[in-house]
Amino acid sequence: MRKFELLKKHFGYETFRHGQEDIINHIMTRDVLAIMPTGGGKSLCYQLPALMVEGVTIVISPLIALMKDQVDSLVEVGIPATYLNSSLSTAETNSRIREILNGQHKLIYVAPERLLSDSFYELSQRIQVDLIAVDEAHCISQWGHDFRPSYKNIPRFISRLQTRPIVAAFTATATVHVIEEIKSLLELKNPFSVITGFDRENLFYKVVKPTDKYRYLKNYLQNDFVEGSGIIYCSTRKTVESLSKKLKDHGFSVAAYHGGMDSDDRSHVQDAFMLDNTKIIVATNAFGMGIDKPDVRFVIHYNMPKNMEAYYQEAGRAGRDGSKSDCILMYSPADIVKQKLIMNQNMMDLDRHQIQLENLQTLVNYCHTNNCLRSEIIGYFGEVVTADNCGSCGNCLNDSEFVDLSIESQKILSCIYRTDQRFGVNVIIQVLRGSKNKKIIDWKLDKVSTYGIITEYSEGGLRELIMNLIARGFIRMTVDAYPVLKLNESSRAVLKGEEKILVRKERMDVKDAKRKKQKRKTDFDFDQELFDLLSEKRKAIASEKKVPLYVIFANSVLEELAYTMPIQKSQFLEVKGIGEKKFDSYGSDFIDIIETYLKEKNIEADGFESKTAEIYEDVEVSDKNRYEQTHELYVQELSLEEIALKRGLTASTIVNHLVKLKSQGHEITINQFMDEDKTKRVNTVISKLGTESLKAIKQELDEDITYSDIQLAIAHMEMF
Repeated sequence: MRKFELLKKHFGYETFRHGQEDIINHIMTRDVLAIMPTGGGKSLCYQLPALMVEGVTIVISPLIALMKDQVDSLVEVGIPATYLNSSLSTAETNSRIREILNGQHKLIYVAPERLLSDSFYELSQRIQVDLIAVDEAHCISQWGHDFRPSYKNIPRFISRLQTRPIVAAFTATATVHVIEEIKSLLELKNPFSVITGFDRENLFYKVVKPTDKYRYLKNYLQNDFVEGSGIIYCSTRKTVESLSKKLKDHGFSVAAYHGGMDSDDRSHVQDAFMLDNTKIIVATNAFGMGIDKPDVRFVIHYNMPKNMEAYYQEAGRAGRDGSKSDCILMYSPADIVKQKLIMNQNMMDLDRHQIQLENLQTLVNYCHTNNCLRSEIIGYFGEVVTADNCGSCGNCLNDSEFVDLSIESQKILSCIYRTDQRFGVNVIIQVLRGSKNKKIIDWKLDKVSTYGIITEYSEGGLRELIMNLIARGFIRMTVDAYPVLKLNESSRAVLKGEEKILVRKERMDVKDAKRKKQKRKTDFDFDQELFDLLSEKRKAIASEKKVPLYVIFANSVLEELAYTMPIQKSQFLEVKGIGEKKFDSYGSDFIDIIETYLKEKNIEADGFESKTAEIYEDVEVSDKNRYEQTHELYVQELSLEEIALKRGLTASTIVNHLVKLKSQGHEITINQFMDEDKTKRVNTVISKLGTESLKAIKQELDEDITYSDIQLAIAHMEMF
């Protein structure tokens, strides 16, 4: 039971997430290889065992920023940890080494490059190492998307230790082939292997093919980006700089990040993002690994990434708090050319280059499939697909009609055959459309029978159909610098009319799939005004300590505090994510804020137990009873404040109840709560600012307008 005591004491949780307990149990006795999705809680799987073993745990981590954030988080929950990397001065390094030798730290974070240094070797010989955790373990495989040659130092380092410790390897992205390479190259001994699942149900995947990428992006940010933060990935530094400038010029809170920037500038940008001073980051793939920001509401790939693993990992930085988030991939043929140029410039060896091209083609196929995008992703990583339609991706929600392009497909296949399967996509399109291009004439391709047989489709339309056929396996495309289209056994079924080719009529349309704009929504109606006050305090503490906001408290913790309004230590410790150390550090500050708020609003602080029961379902509390109690008081024509007082809830929660009652068919009007003058003033500001930020609306109004007044005005719009 000790693991549950440690889990509650340090991390503030009473239960483990899916797969965590099983992994922790096995780490205590044998090697482990765990494949867990981003946001699945893999760090805890080695941090908690580190407290249960007698000696030290060495965590091999690829990034300095990742080490610092992890160590900051551990220290905040009362776990002694440190890191050794190039960001430290000689004096700081020596001081930390002395602390390690004195037994002051349970976890030591190091980069793989440091493992074989003389100083670290000497240190490792003088301490008892019981566990080695390898984070981002896919970096050891040349098949992995972030191959780091220095990871191959790990088995050599382990072999030099006096006693071999248990080795636990973790990654969020790995194909079947990469998994086998990790086991082999790390020399894991009969490891317990587990894949907890690649499906992130809260993520909405979508591929778009806009003719004007910037216009699509701007429309999305103006109309669909409600709250939280977002990341926009670009393939080059030049695109990062130009795109971030355009977005700034249009008034968006945005900053650029790429590997060519000074390290201090990069740190400043990252800190501003983590503290919510900057809402949107435009970056190359240099940004992101180890960025544990919970409220990233979207990840948009403005350009194609290099492969499916990179896309899955980068997109997976959205929605780490479990809330609905968007993962949008913008596709254009020019991006494919750009990625190939990058690969050619950085070519290390032919085998690696071939792997890169094959992986890129897999992602291209993903962009052209008609199938469920979620199923394509989890199937790629070797997981069994259980449903053809997830009901929550761009393809599954796209209700545009399919058109039968079987005849056009037969013509394409025939053209590939008639030109001796010697050419790529561009030449085949030119032949089909009857191009007068000099090369077409010189090569006498204007003489083949398929020349000019498809003139009614644009070049873009034909390219879309050809890529669709490749994605579905009816055409094989060789993977090299000059890809060539080839027929295969599946081609025969199309040519004989045994296989119909259906493609969406609006495949090239940039219109969004029919999906309602989604705000972040909890299962309970927390008090927005109190949440804002708690958020301001959290931000002040995080800024002073120079740590990300989530290191202090996650958004979900503040939401629960703003709902249950605890004012005693025992109540605080009931909130998921608050352990003893967190309460000792911050409990009194946040209790002061809650008590002051309750006093100012004349709210009785006796509803904690029932509210906690509603969240965790410890007792049965039906929504019907909850809302009907509010309705009974409403029909008595009491004021909003009187209803809130009698219910032991906040006024803003009562407003949410009224909206719910209206949706259930009750006759509800808010006229009895708001006079005409207030309504007019609030509506004027709402028409100017929109309804996304209550705080921004409040700042524009006189002090006599409360948050409840604003919510009433918005509720009136929703109800009528």
